[in-house]
Amino acid sequence: MTDTASTPWTPTFTVEEVDAAPRRFDHGELGVLVAMVDGLPRAVSADCLHKGASLEGGVCRDGVVTCPSHWWRYDLRDGSLQGTPGATLTVYPARVSDGVIEVDLPEARHPRSLRETLLAHARGESAV
Repeated sequence: MTDTASTPWTPTFTVEEVDAAPRRFDHGELGVLVAMVDGLPRAVSADCLHKGASLEGGVCRDGVVTCPSHWWRYDLRDGSLQGTPGATLTVYPARVSDGVIEVDLPEARHPRSLRETLLAHARGESAV
């Protein structure tokens, strides 16, 4: 029988490490912005929808982070882009366990090396 349970929770930062400002956590190819908002842990995609700039280092006020590159603003509670209905960052379940914020993330994908990509192409396999 196949286990269909969710992937294990991934420890990221302590509550104290993200209390003042959100921090980026890289999980394979996936970047996640981790923060505490209104006393609750939050985790969203770490890159702006505009041009993929990292949201880490952006000003965060009242649970809204501003992209430091182009000033787009995202609500960390639901990932929504302010002023643009339907545009949202991916939101990941987060919890605090023993003072550490844990995030329920998909299995990490690691980029293939150029050699692996070329060999896969030569064998007729998917390049992804």
